[in-house]
Amino acid sequence: MKPSQLAQTLQSVLTPYQNRKRWVVALSGGLDSTVLLHAVAAMEKRPELCALHIHHGLQSQADQWQRQCESLCRDLGVAFSALNVTVVAGSGPEAAARDARYQAFSEFLQCGDVLLQAHHQDDQVETLFLRLLRGTGVDGMQGIPESRALADAELVRPLLLLPREELERYAELSQLSWVEDPSNSDERFDRNFLRQRILPLLEERWPAYRETVTRFARHASEAGGNTSTDISGLLQSSGSAYAALDVELLRAMAETGRKTAIRQWLSQWDLRPTEAQLKAIQRDMVFASRDAEPLIELGSVQLRRFEQRLYLTELADFDAAYQQHWDFSQPLLIPGAGWLSAEACEQGGLQADSVLVRLRRGGERCTPLGRRHSRSLKKLLQEHHIAPWRRDRLPLLFVGEELAAVADLWVCEGHAGSNNADLPTATGWRLRWSPME
Repeated sequence: MKPSQLAQTLQSVLTPYQNRKRWVVALSGGLDSTVLLHAVAAMEKRPELCALHIHHGLQSQADQWQRQCESLCRDLGVAFSALNVTVVAGSGPEAAARDARYQAFSEFLQCGDVLLQAHHQDDQVETLFLRLLRGTGVDGMQGIPESRALADAELVRPLLLLPREELERYAELSQLSWVEDPSNSDERFDRNFLRQRILPLLEERWPAYRETVTRFARHASEAGGNTSTDISGLLQSSGSAYAALDVELLRAMAETGRKTAIRQWLSQWDLRPTEAQLKAIQRDMVFASRDAEPLIELGSVQLRRFEQRLYLTELADFDAAYQQHWDFSQPLLIPGAGWLSAEACEQGGLQADSVLVRLRRGGERCTPLGRRHSRSLKKLLQEHHIAPWRRDRLPLLFVGEELAAVADLWVCEGHAGSNNADLPTATGWRLRWSPME
């Protein structure tokens, strides 16, 4: 395939997204993402472009891969960002790395962004075979979607109909260089075993198997779309990347519709529950007593219930003794908890030159702006219906010994002024808290 032909494929897929704020290419440094970034950067009409590299730290060459990505972006004149993630062992190294990666994507993306990933036709075929061998349901055979929502942005895979050999041809003609992950040859991983031992045999017998399997996935997707349940009426804003599901409405549904709705809700984040898990979700979540706070593990993701809503969380370990001085100039990462950022505002913001940021230790009190009396932080969080798993991860901002603000929930009386000599164009800071879940 000539580069111009691949460019035409990208143009066809990405035209509906040309009016978006920004395109973000997920850049690992491997062949696929290198080709994607190179081809997208060459497009004549496109929005602002940047590349995002996720540093997993799982390989000794990880630092070298990041330097390779940075060098490529410098040569192409593309903005480059890198995020370090901690891969938490649990459901297996591949799944854990994927979970950490998508969490980082969700935190980096801004409202209106389009995240571009370089999955191709061979990835689609491998995924379908793996799901089939693991006993997936009909919805799982729809394969990797070409696009889906991700946080406040959208994820798009514009190369999904192209076989890997076409990307290799583009890279050769464009004289590109890329990195090779040595783990891709390790047959202990199911995907590698399938790719290196099984699929070559299929190709000998059925040379067009990629197109056939891809067509099957498209038919499964179309059939699933015709029988899917509209769950928009069940969704509630949850204050995170995941929308919550209304338990009361689920209870009122027939079992078949309820199971379909739960499947569809979970599938938005590529979760495919088994029949046993669906039964457990209904028994222990939907129909549990109203005062219960049940928890179900789905790989590295937790399913929780609070105030008659179902939530998905991906909670990492955090240091309860964390504290850090902060001057608002750069976003602050609180490991295992989230990102805290600030922007200058003209009124109602936190007035301070710097603060001490720490987490709950017990006994904190605050008088929220506009109130007359002090209340315990515990009571205030209950009043604001903050889910229990979020409370200990909320950043508390102190000026001296006084609690001045609680995340982006409220500023305490006495700490939201209107005149500050150190802020000549603004009167304070408006906070934004992005939890990790």
